[in-house]
Amino acid sequence: MDLDQQFALPRGLGGALVGALMARRHGPQIRACVADLAPAAGEHVLEIGFGPGLGLAVLAGAAADLLVAGVDPSEPMLTSARRRTRRLGSGVRERIELCQATADDLPWPDGTFDGVCATNSVQLWQPLDASLAEVRRVLRPGGRLAVSVLQQAVLHDGGSAGPHYDDVLLPALKEAGFTEVQSDWRPVGGSRALHVRAVSPQRA
Repeated sequence: MDLDQQFALPRGLGGALVGALMARRHGPQIRACVADLAPAAGEHVLEIGFGPGLGLAVLAGAAADLLVAGVDPSEPMLTSARRRTRRLGSGVRERIELCQATADDLPWPDGTFDGVCATNSVQLWQPLDASLAEVRRVLRPGGRLAVSVLQQAVLHDGGSAGPHYDDVLLPALKEAGFTEVQSDWRPVGGSRALHVRAVSPQRA
């Protein structure tokens, strides 16, 4: 498995090494994405594609009494994230729920979450339309979505997201029914990252 494939779906020892690189390289981007989500005390939030688990730790410390859930399709990333979250203080790690799953098949009832975030994973969601519909399903009406994609983020079929990934993602979000879609490109580590915020519409 080549390096791009490892970033798309980390496996084995190579996957563990890629996870360590992710945690070191993507910290500022992850923190910015969590800040965009702006979790509030007592909310229930989900991270999709948590990788080595840095985002879970950032989320858990973002507000008091936050319930944090996470999904990732990679077994090594699940192992790494569990190890990282076990190091969090008592009373914090008990509020974190992790499982191995993909964005198109989330194991929670409708309207479970107040917010969903994802850093460098939305470009891997397959199929994208079904995955966004599933994210909208598990968000409560008025719930928030915050995603960030590095320009060099690996796509599921090879290559990278590139400098115009907003031309792909924003129409897909609107087609899935999300409202208040906003985006901007921000400098990060000598590159740029797309940051997108959207809202699950209120029911009529």
